[in-house]
Amino acid sequence: MKILNYDIHLDIDFAGKKYSGTENIKIEKPDKKLELDINEIDIKGVKINGMDAVFSVSNTQLVVDNDSSDVIDLSIEFYTYNDPGLKGFYVAGDANKYILSTQFEESDARRAFPCFDNPLYKATFDLEVKIDKDLQAISNMPIKHEKIEANKKIVTFERTPVMSTYLLYIGIGHFDEMSTMYRNKRFYYAAMDGRLSKSSYPLDIAKKSVEYLENYTNIEYMLPKLHLIAVPEFAAGAMENWGAITFREILLNMDASSSSKSYRRSAEVITHELVHQWFGDLVTMKWWNDLWLNESFGTFFAFKTVDAVEPSWNFFGDFLLDQTDGAYTMDSIINSHPINAEVSDPMGVSKLSYEIRYGKGSNVLRMIEAYTGNDVFMTGLRNYLKKFSYSNAEGSDLWNSIEEVSKKGISEIMNEWISKKGYPLLMAKKTDNGLLLTQEKFNLHGNEHEEWKIPLFINRFSGEQKILMEGKDLKLDGDIISLNKMHFGFYRVYYDNELFNNIIKNLDKISVFEKWGIINDMYALFLAGRMELTEFMRRMETFYKINEPVIIEEISKELYNLFIISQNIYFKDIVNFYIKDKIEYIEKNKSDDFNYKTVLSNLYSRLAYINSDFASKLVKKYSSFELVNPDERQAYLISRAVTGSDFSYFRDIIENSKSDEDKTKAIMACGILSENEDHDQIIDFIKSGRVKKQDADSFFTSMATYPESREFIVNNLETIVDLLFNIRVSNLRINRCVQTMISYGGLADPEKIKKDAEKIRRDEIEGGINKGLEFLEIFENAIKASN
Repeated sequence: MKILNYDIHLDIDFAGKKYSGTENIKIEKPDKKLELDINEIDIKGVKINGMDAVFSVSNTQLVVDNDSSDVIDLSIEFYTYNDPGLKGFYVAGDANKYILSTQFEESDARRAFPCFDNPLYKATFDLEVKIDKDLQAISNMPIKHEKIEANKKIVTFERTPVMSTYLLYIGIGHFDEMSTMYRNKRFYYAAMDGRLSKSSYPLDIAKKSVEYLENYTNIEYMLPKLHLIAVPEFAAGAMENWGAITFREILLNMDASSSSKSYRRSAEVITHELVHQWFGDLVTMKWWNDLWLNESFGTFFAFKTVDAVEPSWNFFGDFLLDQTDGAYTMDSIINSHPINAEVSDPMGVSKLSYEIRYGKGSNVLRMIEAYTGNDVFMTGLRNYLKKFSYSNAEGSDLWNSIEEVSKKGISEIMNEWISKKGYPLLMAKKTDNGLLLTQEKFNLHGNEHEEWKIPLFINRFSGEQKILMEGKDLKLDGDIISLNKMHFGFYRVYYDNELFNNIIKNLDKISVFEKWGIINDMYALFLAGRMELTEFMRRMETFYKINEPVIIEEISKELYNLFIISQNIYFKDIVNFYIKDKIEYIEKNKSDDFNYKTVLSNLYSRLAYINSDFASKLVKKYSSFELVNPDERQAYLISRAVTGSDFSYFRDIIENSKSDEDKTKAIMACGILSENEDHDQIIDFIKSGRVKKQDADSFFTSMATYPESREFIVNNLETIVDLLFNIRVSNLRINRCVQTMISYGGLADPEKIKKDAEKIRRDEIEGGINKGLEFLEIFENAIKASN
């Protein structure tokens, strides 16, 4: 069966938040029983080739009997409401002001119209919407024509290319827009009226990124226009709808309150979604088990693209801090899963770890690119995209394409890396002529065993050597400095004392990225109980004098996290000394350097929490929040919490600030509030609907992180989870929140949280519960090792 076209007509009651629809689906060689996906849609009638058809309806399917084996026209009349949650064709905003917007990935197009909601069933789409005449409509393609009919406006869009159902976009409401031309195509930045910032930054990034991606892929951006749309309520961060990409407002609405970190994050997410226009939209996975291929490419190539168009940013340092670190952590527990995890139902995707789908996959791609060589990798990708344009592919199709060019057995290597969970730890021991490597699976918890074919990137005095390690042991001879040049490889290394001392003597010959990896490895080895505290701190001290942004951020984050977990005054004193020293260095030498501004902002925030004198001085520095430097605002709000402000101060910012960034910073600072009255007001505030659904879970994530609120988390776990489900927060975000509440919040009373975790156990959050319990044990072990 092949789906050729959807011709969809929607008559939308914007004020009533409901609509009726008719659609005509053209199908070639249809099945005898046509099984269409639906979710909360009323079916009014079904016809095949103009004749009434026999059909049945359940909660999830519309089943139509079909006698024809040729091309048919399946016509359906239906009726439904715009979803009050953040799925399907939903209401984005509040009771007073909203737009209607869509979020269909992975399987919510079926909430908007009956369809074959499977990425394999690509088709073209003709869309027509009937709306109030003062409203506007946005979709994947340009408007073909508009006409006024009484008090309604009928908007007809041009036909889309063949694409999967989850990539269709419909946006209805009052919009403000700005636009620019890229070659012969118009790029738009749109937002709900009154919410459009004056900054052209999103469009500037989009134009530079599209140009790079066109040159890299050798394929021009394929649609006649591009929309970047800021959506006031959005469960995900962004969504790659072909030609009509949606974002949380915080990612596009850059203004005077935007921090340096926000500009970097905005560039990365915009570019990530643009990468999907090729990897995901033009070429789409056959089934959701290969969703990682979309997201891993989106992640890797976003950083690769930003690094190319903004070379002064040293953007792969952000990649290591954001993606590599998270992937390493999540993939070192028993409750991890392979990159290519089995997905029998699209709903199961929300149970998979973001850090594996995005982070580990992107790191493996970076490793393979480094192993094959940049030009070989690029040629393989170009061949893959050309062969599978406007169709579907599997991961093996990509590996075969790269292997044909590289002749390096890439398929066999990749099949191992995507089918096994975890990653290698290389034990490196000095020998008379070189060193001996022994591989094992790195475990933060448990004792699992595995081996990999490992592309090694050996840093020698004579230059780089790339070899493939196969088997448990490998002897290397000669002038070896270190074992993961540029930190291309997705593996950890534990150097014996002689090898480590040699590294310290030759730090000037090691890239900053590899230095980051050595530091990150030491931290993980300590958490895993593989390195004693004295050894960990002795080795860590040898890196204290390095003033590279990525190193300062990594060391301060590790020491701060150890204090947050253990509440050990030893770590508080060390991180206090280290952070003050680095703040002094940056303020004196690098205050105008964009690469240091984000690091400095994070240092301020950490110091504000652990140093009450610093917090008091920062509060006194500014007479009002509006005057605070954007890079100091998170630290300032933490300082307000530390020095005694109650929830009313933060509620005022969350309710009244025009900046989503300021709102989220205020929410994060609320985690420090320790009074029961503050906690009760936060619960009531969320129930009132005055906080965005997309942000509700962030209150509890922050509470769990800070010791002041952990007792509240432990005593109210079941209430919090029920609240998040009741207000229809996405399953993905609830999973991540539950994981943090159990692992960090549970430190206040581990035995109680372990019992209460069983009370909240349900299928949708099984992954978050199990990961949270496992990390709780890891943290408990780290506390014991610190005392």
